[in-house]
Amino acid sequence: MDEEGLIEWFREFFIAKRNSLAPKSLWNFTMGVKALLIENGVKAIDRVSREIAREFRRTIGPVKTLLRKDVITKDEIIQILKIAPLRERAIIALMASSGLRVRAALNLRLESFKDNLWDESLPCYAIEISEELSKEGEPYITFCSWEAASYIRELLRMREGRGETIKPQSYLFTGVDSEAPLSVSRFETLWRDLCREAGVDLRPVKIKGRHVKLVKGGERVYSAEGKRYNIRPHSLRKFFRTALAISGVDRMAAEAMMGHSLSSFGVESIYNYAISRLDYLRGEYLKALNNLLFLKEPRGVEIINGVARKRIEELEEKLMALEEAVKFYENLMKHLQKKNPKLLRELGLE
Repeated sequence: MDEEGLIEWFREFFIAKRNSLAPKSLWNFTMGVKALLIENGVKAIDRVSREIAREFRRTIGPVKTLLRKDVITKDEIIQILKIAPLRERAIIALMASSGLRVRAALNLRLESFKDNLWDESLPCYAIEISEELSKEGEPYITFCSWEAASYIRELLRMREGRGETIKPQSYLFTGVDSEAPLSVSRFETLWRDLCREAGVDLRPVKIKGRHVKLVKGGERVYSAEGKRYNIRPHSLRKFFRTALAISGVDRMAAEAMMGHSLSSFGVESIYNYAISRLDYLRGEYLKALNNLLFLKEPRGVEIINGVARKRIEELEEKLMALEEAVKFYENLMKHLQKKNPKLLRELGLE
């Protein structure tokens, strides 16, 4: 095709698709088509890119993001957690305090925790995300709050009470089959139900395009419009990123805990960076900890490990014993002052 032919072809493409695709989706597909043509030697694409973009604006209009930025507030999360059953409360608190994607959260096993989940003295718990669950394709480490860990422990104990044997390989969040993790689609349905019950506006937006529904008997029915929600489980991940930012967490540490590539920082492996700086990352996470608590009140000054906490408790006990001893001797002095002031003068204690 000559240049005019290419422009005309794209114009017809836009007209054919404008009623079935959202503007942003159509523009993304257009970029893909252009890349395909360039790779196959159609060099004229580069020369007529402006004209193609102009035809797009004439035919489709401006590219607008139909969905908002998945914004959910802390108050909205609290409202959802207040009415959520234990399993869903554990999942939501975990995602909001760790930044995990929904698939990664639902596929966690007990052995994913690098810290002892049963140690209730810890302020936060390191979690290792395998490369199979990482969008970047390599493992990384993040943390969850002691509040989220408390719900997970409660859930696991409840399952043990029902006769289930919890092993390191056990999934944290299971569905009807206790051997399999809760599915993403099922959790998304539960999430929407909880949001509606809590009075959280999901802000649904109609999306153009061919959407399939399975009706009774497995029959596929296609519709011209679908629906997407502005507040999704993914909103919890964005809440986590915002909480880190407003808490003054180092940007590189935040990116590492999100599981994002650190190549722009000159770091080749997220996992190696995290393992070699685990205490540093933990310290950065603790800066944001109080902003990642929802139904629980802050426990005071959080410390990095259980050993330090136990040492402080020992010192506090010694201090209490000393205070009691001081009170005893003060009372003894008062008694002597009344009964035998002469003795006190002789001893030089008056």
